[in-house]
Amino acid sequence: MSPGKIDTQTLRRHLASMQMALAQLRRHAGRPVTLLQTDLDELWTVERGLQLCAQNALDLATHIAASAGRDVPDYASAFDALSAIGVLDPVFTARFRAIAGFRNLLVHGYIEVDVPRLHQLLNQRLDDFAEFAAKITAYLDRVG
Repeated sequence: MSPGKIDTQTLRRHLASMQMALAQLRRHAGRPVTLLQTDLDELWTVERGLQLCAQNALDLATHIAASAGRDVPDYASAFDALSAIGVLDPVFTARFRAIAGFRNLLVHGYIEVDVPRLHQLLNQRLDDFAEFAAKITAYLDRVG
């Protein structure tokens, strides 16, 4: 694949969307898992917020990878490509690449969502999205 032009305006829109979803999700963090299990509105809010964060991260990763001429046959490899070109460090990439599979579970509606896993992401992993956004922002500031 040949490198293309990076569209910083589109990437910054994805970053803004991710930041908005993170702000909403943080309002729901700290609540008990039983609330997600019993309150459909709460569950849908958290699911949708996490889906938006994951999708924005994947859209950012695939766009940057493609603009760098990297072929990414699947979402997880888009994060690997960002690591290869120095946008993400390998340790973060290893931890964050599972977001691709998580996104697929949410989007494709596989049977039933794992509510304890949603609760764990909500309460323990939101900072991963914020860190990802900071790394992408730093990259965009470097390339321009």
